[in-house]
Amino acid sequence: MLKFKKMHGNGNDFIIIENLTQMHALSKSQIIKMGDRKKGLGFDQLIAINPPINSQHDFYVKFYNSDGSEADMCMNGVRSVGAFLWEAQLAPKKPLLLGTKSKPVLIKPTGSKKVKIILDYPVQKEVSKAEAQFLDKCGLKRYKFIDAGNKHLIIETKKVFSFDLDGLALKLRKRNFLKDVNISLFSKHSEKLELRTNEAGAGETLSCGSASAATASFNINDGLPLRIISAGGQLSLRKINDKLEMTGPAEFICEGTWLKN
Repeated sequence: MLKFKKMHGNGNDFIIIENLTQMHALSKSQIIKMGDRKKGLGFDQLIAINPPINSQHDFYVKFYNSDGSEADMCMNGVRSVGAFLWEAQLAPKKPLLLGTKSKPVLIKPTGSKKVKIILDYPVQKEVSKAEAQFLDKCGLKRYKFIDAGNKHLIIETKKVFSFDLDGLALKLRKRNFLKDVNISLFSKHSEKLELRTNEAGAGETLSCGSASAATASFNINDGLPLRIISAGGQLSLRKINDKLEMTGPAEFICEGTWLKN
């Protein structure tokens, strides 16, 4: 049996387990069963909190998609991890440095249901000539490749909510260089952005924190807050020197025991 809590960050939902007072090694098939929204618990990601593997970190966090694959990072999930640890009194209510497969992330409590993240500034990546030609044939003109802990293809469009995002993602991921890349659409309106994301291994989610960070990285002004609006709600981002600060919700849904099979 496995004790869990279900949480969401801006509609991005998670099953969270801790390997601190209990120890569980889940197989890929078990993760897939748990992720089934009809016969299991249902989630965008399963998150496992582990003891640190680096002496400078407080914990080490692993993320798994609903198809059983491991994700590099999930920023909505990272915020939920902070709320989980503080609520369960598994960590003092102070800033914590979390190690991940991608890069460490600093989380801070805010005194409300929101959690703050401080992360390294996302990095823009170049595409090869052949890759650019393929994207051009797909009708994509305004886009950027960004590494924000996860890899993202961020596409600007005026039709964020009417565009066939799932169809586009299916077409793009037939190419190896896009196989594990999150695909996002955004449009900019004054001091806010509208955003949709199809996550590799999970499909379209109500919100994606790293996609929000990636999109904000080339649309934000120093010191001024930028709102990212998705179907799940709103995130607030701010550039501070060479870091990006994200503030958003982390809320509990339920808890229970999974009878492993």
